[in-house]
Amino acid sequence: MDLFIQRLFDGLFNGAIYASLALALVTIYRSTGLLNFAQAELATFSAYVGLVLAGGSMGASFGGLAGTGLLDGLPGYPFSVPVAVLLATIFGMVAGALLEVVIFRGLERGSPLALVNVTIGLLIVLSGLTTQFWGGAARIFPQLFPADFDDFVWIGGARLRYTTIGSWATLLVVLVVITLLMNRTKAGLAFRAITSNRESARLMGIPVGRTLMLGWAVAGGLGALAACLTASVVSFSPFTMLGALIYALAAATLGGLDSPKGAIVGGIIVAQAQTMIPGYLGLPTELAVVAAVIVLVVVLLFKPSGLFGTVRVERV
Repeated sequence: MDLFIQRLFDGLFNGAIYASLALALVTIYRSTGLLNFAQAELATFSAYVGLVLAGGSMGASFGGLAGTGLLDGLPGYPFSVPVAVLLATIFGMVAGALLEVVIFRGLERGSPLALVNVTIGLLIVLSGLTTQFWGGAARIFPQLFPADFDDFVWIGGARLRYTTIGSWATLLVVLVVITLLMNRTKAGLAFRAITSNRESARLMGIPVGRTLMLGWAVAGGLGALAACLTASVVSFSPFTMLGALIYALAAATLGGLDSPKGAIVGGIIVAQAQTMIPGYLGLPTELAVVAAVIVLVVVLLFKPSGLFGTVRVERV
């Protein structure tokens, strides 16, 4: 029983990361019908910006971190880790908004396949820029939450680490903010209107472009936060979040591509499947993705729209 609880706790941290990234994917999909495959690389770039803002802590062992020298005269630099993460999140929001304005707004009437190809192209470009600026070596992000060997609490004979508690607390705070934004503000009302019917919203005078920019900004910030949480626990490289994107896509599809609640539940289920199934079946860790795929296929066989997704009804 203790082993089961421990594996449950181990999967919770990954669940927070997958849920955050899946929520970013769902935010864009709800407003545009587009799966943004560049989400992970935008998040990675933003996390590296956060590392620079934190002063490249512990980066000297891998060589200097590009960009740290440019900020030496900036008041307050190097920033504390929470401030650096907050600024990286804001950077991700600005970058997401700019992508919508500069690239996707002009391609609004393009075919869905063409838009997906654009996001794949952005993935390649952002990955190349990250590697060009900061290299491909793994780097260590300063700890956002206590992560030493003895930083945990005992629950039911298993260890629940402070990093897991902190990550879920952060995600829940973000969820409350987004829920209030979507349900209690005019911007949220406009966003829900264009999600329901974009053309009708435009005819009613709702600023569709500005509202879509908000959606991209929220998604960019969520991705940046997820990358910073990941980087504060594992060795971080330009390719770390690309693996997380695969699981986040599975989580978003499992929960329903238009359901924020589904993104959270899907992230938890995928992470637990990744932890539990290989552990009990003796599969190597390299095949953990198979467990997520198995769960995804089984659920979609019985509920093609996902657990909480909207069932599309078409008139014939």
